Amino acid sequence: MPEPSDNYEPSEADLEMAIEETTGKPVKPANLAEGIASMHQRITELEAEKAKLLNQMDTADSTSQQSLNKHLVSMNKDIAIARERLNSYQSQIGMQN
Repeated sequence: MPEPSDNYEPSEADLEMAIEETTGKPVKPANLAEGIASMHQRITELEAEKAKLLNQMDTADSTSQQSLNKHLVSMNKDIAIARERLNSYQSQIGMQN
């Protein structure tokens, strides 16, 4: 995984994922609209990172591929969790209307 540049600014989704990984609990959004926007951003970022990872796997040696594959499995899990939360927030919005 490439190192971020010195002027790297983490996104809101990056910060939320770091907090969730540290605490083991999801970050509760201020409201459903914010939660939906956050999950969309998170999914977009994770899918972009996954695409980069898949490109790295194409040129990696077998030892590196094993490590990258473990990261891919973890990333797929994170994407699935974000999609579940997005669906949950969207269904809650539907119930309010």
